[in-house]
Amino acid sequence: MRPHKTEPHRRHFLQGICAAGAFFSLHDLITANELELREFSTEDDDDKPRILQLELLSSAPMAEMKQFYHVTLGLPIVEEKPNRLTIDAGLTRISFLESAEADGKPFYHFAFNIPENKILAAHQWQRERCPLLPIPERLRDAKFPDDVVNYSHWNAHSVFFFDPAGNVVEYIARHDLKNAARGDFSSEDILYASEIAFVVDDVTATATKLKEITGAEQYRGASDQIAAIGDEHGLLLVMKRGRMISFDSPQRKEVSVFATTAAVRGQRPAKYEHPEFPYELSVEN
Repeated sequence: MRPHKTEPHRRHFLQGICAAGAFFSLHDLITANELELREFSTEDDDDKPRILQLELLSSAPMAEMKQFYHVTLGLPIVEEKPNRLTIDAGLTRISFLESAEADGKPFYHFAFNIPENKILAAHQWQRERCPLLPIPERLRDAKFPDDVVNYSHWNAHSVFFFDPAGNVVEYIARHDLKNAARGDFSSEDILYASEIAFVVDDVTATATKLKEITGAEQYRGASDQIAAIGDEHGLLLVMKRGRMISFDSPQRKEVSVFATTAAVRGQRPAKYEHPEFPYELSVEN
């Protein structure tokens, strides 16, 4: 059966390009000279996710989100209500809640781990379903198509695209994970969410708190602009609010704060509500 191909509104796609820059820049900052990279290798074949559940706002109608995630991407629906849609993205459960006018136009970045050997297959599969985001030359790999990101410092390759709500969605093949799989790419290769970004004023303080309550370590460096907490099985990305984003476009957009609820795997059960921002985190072991 031929895949159902979505035709996102051109206006939404062009507006989203600027938002995407926040997350390309976020990854790219990790390579800056201000960071000290550390060697890391995965010795564990156990590919358990860190991010178990996400609850995110959506400015797009639930019917559009259902069409995209269930019909186009083939992910199963767990719960469907007029103002709420819950899907299973592999081992991560994601709920989208219809936002109110006062919430603005929420958008998030989240990434899905895929088998480390399937980035080219995922690239082809996703391009048949929606446009992929353009990638700056500095992040390309001559061995791959121009719209595949080469994160050499993370030993990973990615592709990015938008969903109907303007979320910046990523498939990432992390080559340090021993999760190669046979066959063509399909929705079953969307293994679990492996990144969720939080925007704050004090990156260091929030990163320190996340390390404390999850028992996870800082991942390959940090600065006062960005930190990543966790490992290849899941990263909590902390980004400074107020960054003006410019990415292959004359337009600029300020990174914004939107309500986020997450359940993650950690060393011991805990609950955390950020004192300044609408972020709620629960930790399970």
